[in-house]
Amino acid sequence: MATAFDREALLAAFDAIGRAAAKAGTKLQIAVYGGSALMLASNFRFATEDVDVSELPKPLPAWLAATLDDIARQNGWSEDWFNDGVAFHLSPLADQAADHLEFGTFPRDGSPPGLVVSVPSAQYMLALKLKAARILDPVRGEAERLDILNLMRVVGISGADEAITLLGRYFPASAASAEKQRFLLKHMSPEGAADAPKYAG
Repeated sequence: MATAFDREALLAAFDAIGRAAAKAGTKLQIAVYGGSALMLASNFRFATEDVDVSELPKPLPAWLAATLDDIARQNGWSEDWFNDGVAFHLSPLADQAADHLEFGTFPRDGSPPGLVVSVPSAQYMLALKLKAARILDPVRGEAERLDILNLMRVVGISGADEAITLLGRYFPASAASAEKQRFLLKHMSPEGAADAPKYAG
């Protein structure tokens, strides 16, 4: 099982990537999704096992590949802790400006930034979670349920129909055949959700 890491460890990793990018004379701009984005932007997710990012150049620039390897080795993280596997699941209807929020630039020490990180808006993040609907996953199901509940509270959605309407804004085909999502939403226990969930924005 992959080693989980917290917000501070992730921010430190971003500092290292930012320094390496600046040293290489470039600036990397990424959007972060999934649990890592929630860990950065919300007050209800505290650990993750990897960082799902927007599409990366292929092959990776040598400076980035070396930096990611160094970070993984130093922290005992999996080799693919920083990956763009989520890119396939993103919505072509999501707008980079309107549906994403700039989280910050790195490194955080005031030196020239080499990394710019953004996160999806709470609405887009909820749509991504609803599309995946991994609530029944034996390993990640409980975290997924709480993520959906908390995001619904953040965006002011209380019922299945509203949630499916939001899903359709980004993923029309998924919303048109959302029997699984509708069933899960209607039978999902509200237990354990944060009292006052917050999200950047």
